[in-house]
Amino acid sequence: MHVNRERDLIAIVGAACRLPGAESPADLWQIVSGGRDVVGTIPQDRFDLDATSGRRPEVLEGAGGYLDDIAGFDSRFFGVTPFEALRMDPQQRILLEVTWEALDDAGLPAESLAGSATGVYTSLLPSGYWDLLRSAGMYDMHAALGAAVSGIFPGRISTKLDLRGPSMGVEAACATSLMAVHVACRALWSGEIDLAIVGGANLQIVPDLYFSLGDAGVLSSSGRCRFGDVSGDGYVRSEGVLAVILKPLSRALADGDRPYAVILGSAATHDGRTGGSMVAPGLEGHETMLRSAYADAGVSPGDVDYVEAHGPGTHVGDPTELAALDVVMREGRDPGQRCLVGSVKSNIGHTEFVSGLAGLLKTALALRHRTIPPTLHVEEPHAVVRQPAAAVELALRGRDWPERDRPALAGVSSFGMSGANIHLVLSEAPGPAHPARTPARPHYVLPLSARDPQALDALAGAYADLLEAGLDIGDVCFSAGARRTHHEYRLAAVGEDGRSLAACLRELRASARSSRDGGGSPIVSEPGDGRSGLVSGHRVTREPKVVFVFPGQGGQWAGMGRQLLAAEPVFARRLRECADAVEAELGWSPVDVLERGERLARVDQIQPTLWAMQVALAAVWHEWGIDPDLLIGHSMGEIAAAVTAGALSVADGAAVVARRSRLLRELPAPGAMWAVGLGEEAAQQAIGEHAGRVCVGVVNSGHATVLSGDPAALELVVEPLRSRGVFCRQVDVDYASHAPQVEPVREALLDALSGIRPSPGAVPIHSSAWDRVIDGTELDAGYWFENLRLPVRFADAARAALADDRPTVFIEMSPHPVLQSSLEDEAEAAGATAAVVSCLRRDDQEAAALATALGRAYVLGCRPRWERVYPGGQYVRLPHYPWQRRRFWPGSATTALPPGSAREPGPGRAERPDLAVMPDSELAALVAGLAAQVLAVPGHEIGVDVPLTLLGLDSVLATRFRARMRRELGVDVPVRLLLGPGTLIDLTTELRTAAVR
Repeated sequence: MHVNRERDLIAIVGAACRLPGAESPADLWQIVSGGRDVVGTIPQDRFDLDATSGRRPEVLEGAGGYLDDIAGFDSRFFGVTPFEALRMDPQQRILLEVTWEALDDAGLPAESLAGSATGVYTSLLPSGYWDLLRSAGMYDMHAALGAAVSGIFPGRISTKLDLRGPSMGVEAACATSLMAVHVACRALWSGEIDLAIVGGANLQIVPDLYFSLGDAGVLSSSGRCRFGDVSGDGYVRSEGVLAVILKPLSRALADGDRPYAVILGSAATHDGRTGGSMVAPGLEGHETMLRSAYADAGVSPGDVDYVEAHGPGTHVGDPTELAALDVVMREGRDPGQRCLVGSVKSNIGHTEFVSGLAGLLKTALALRHRTIPPTLHVEEPHAVVRQPAAAVELALRGRDWPERDRPALAGVSSFGMSGANIHLVLSEAPGPAHPARTPARPHYVLPLSARDPQALDALAGAYADLLEAGLDIGDVCFSAGARRTHHEYRLAAVGEDGRSLAACLRELRASARSSRDGGGSPIVSEPGDGRSGLVSGHRVTREPKVVFVFPGQGGQWAGMGRQLLAAEPVFARRLRECADAVEAELGWSPVDVLERGERLARVDQIQPTLWAMQVALAAVWHEWGIDPDLLIGHSMGEIAAAVTAGALSVADGAAVVARRSRLLRELPAPGAMWAVGLGEEAAQQAIGEHAGRVCVGVVNSGHATVLSGDPAALELVVEPLRSRGVFCRQVDVDYASHAPQVEPVREALLDALSGIRPSPGAVPIHSSAWDRVIDGTELDAGYWFENLRLPVRFADAARAALADDRPTVFIEMSPHPVLQSSLEDEAEAAGATAAVVSCLRRDDQEAAALATALGRAYVLGCRPRWERVYPGGQYVRLPHYPWQRRRFWPGSATTALPPGSAREPGPGRAERPDLAVMPDSELAALVAGLAAQVLAVPGHEIGVDVPLTLLGLDSVLATRFRARMRRELGVDVPVRLLLGPGTLIDLTTELRTAAVR
């Protein structure tokens, strides 16, 4: 075998299908490997029999391979309005779902393809749905685009995924789908594209072609495709929808894909006049096709083990195809090693325009499993294969793939009545590389998401089944995170192993069912016992701003960090780096203290150890791919923030925290600090006459401050507060930071830190001492004294972080939450969408707590780099998306009415409302109602906080919406505004402004 090595081979990395009896490639393999025939009869409810009078109705009473549901479609998943979904040919609707499943099967997240040179090649010939729409009076542009022009569909895929490669429909009669594969391979080999999506659909919605084929005697009298049998007299029509994902083999192997098979070469030819007529097969044309394909692949025909024939079971086509194979396959073949031949049409019928893809998928599966399935319904083989010296043999029984001293080789043929011929040459794929695996994690995070709560519930059940089947838990979590698209409804299961994760998911499903029955909320548990837990119940509307928060003292506890030192290599490495720097300053190592589980008592023990913990925790989040948009440090926490930003080196950070804490320990006069449940103004009033000895040292929130100063004076301030029931708690320190009491260390600290050389950081820091954003160059010796002396204006920093309209996720880098309640208070006061994620909690299992924190960040919309969370993870195939379908069919009672059927203004219509004085809630409801009518969706599905385009508004519907508002509200809104990023809430504001004008 001399494979063409001048170009990269092409891997089939993903596949999906809907075929008779098969919802997936795995189902198809069960059918063909088990030698099953799944052809049934033509459904009696498929066609309008009354409209076929006088046209041989008995033709529609025969055999057929049909899909169970062609009217259902998950329109909301794809952002398609019911109005448009009704006007889309079911071939387009089902192929959208199947294409998505193929991408999932390939492990290709949709966002990874945006902007890429990915080509789309589809085969959709007219199904007759356009005739049904016309009969129902639907002639609009959506109907034309959705059903009248089959070449529109590839553009729909390219637009949806933001693909930049060629996007085209391909037609070559029954050779169409394999021709699309051939064209895609040529584009990959030429370098025109980097990836190819090839798909096709064949549905039978109107019966007309049945009558034509019946009159021509092309349909099987036995109701079966009997390829290779002398009694074969025609084929059985079947439906099918398939998609495959093609990728250069070198990239596929580098990306850790698991290809089904590899395409070595191909050829597309035409019979010319060798068959005597256009529809008659030509022996010479077939031979030319085969030799061209094997020459292109660099493979001798004599080395080929199996050919998936076009094989429809016709009395002219089969003998011609077998004769050509016998001639060509004997070239270079060793005696006694016949080439086996079969046809998937004997199992599922002839799927016509997608039959080539069906044969390709069967052959790829056979190569993967190294098993040749049987071809069915052969009682008396054609004479050409009965000859003792024949080079080909019908595969009448299932068998193991022949053992050769080379990879398994196969061919796939597809022919069209137009005379078009296609042949592909395939090889089994090389086995996956097995990189060195990392040690098992103490806890795993499994991220799942969907575009619908019910779909998420179903997905949880499918993953629970998968986990209980015993797959490697690290590979499953890696694949679910790194190789799947992430949607807005999310959950994260946390557990020690597959069994505990499966139990989590089943608990979620039970909770969801009980909440639906009883009206409650789904359970959300977090693992405090170190066993398992679940983080769920959140809908992500946009990616959040991430803020790392580094608190001051207060979060320390004996034994903190000890488990993470053993469980998290990145944490341990960064902590030891910090500990070495501290040891160079103070002569002792925080690592030794943590490993011994000692209680920290002195400020020059607490602060250096906390600093090292904070820097190490931030390093873990960075390793996981969650990097901050902003850093906020609280008092000594700013030192860790500076190191995390890169403004200070580890050595300089250690110098600041070690030298400053040592000076604090040597303060001549004692001090104290009290946390009180008062806002800044109330705290100042409470201090009153003691202002010379007590000050507000920290402002954490609108009703949480810390008083700092002389211990005796603080007692006088705090005592009446306690008597009034005000929260008061003494901070466990013996000095008074952020107060005049630290002035004695000014000169010594400036001198000790004179060698500090800050530099611009990679992340902005909101200084809680200066209450402004800094770039890090300001963090010299003078700053670190002011950080100690000036009040901590943490509340102001939090408010500034919450000021924009993005949702915000604060991640507190601490061994125990210190600032969580203050951050939540400020978020509530600001009316902001925000959440606080705590890394660890006192005395909880640390690995479990940190894993839960990661799961919570994911659920809140963060985008972890799951390949870093699970280094060495290998891709495994996962459950496909559980579609939440609704029925769309002209005249169906469950189909949404078109906008034209909604209430229109008439002579008796009330006067237009006065938008300028209408309450916001009423105006929003009015506009949402109009939008629901235009989009033909129930009113409860209109989200006022979602961009109109995500609700399915396109340029055509936007024009209608504009006209509707102009007519009923008397306000004209530009179409460009409707198609922008604004929501219905934004639109109501614009309407009110326009009404006032």
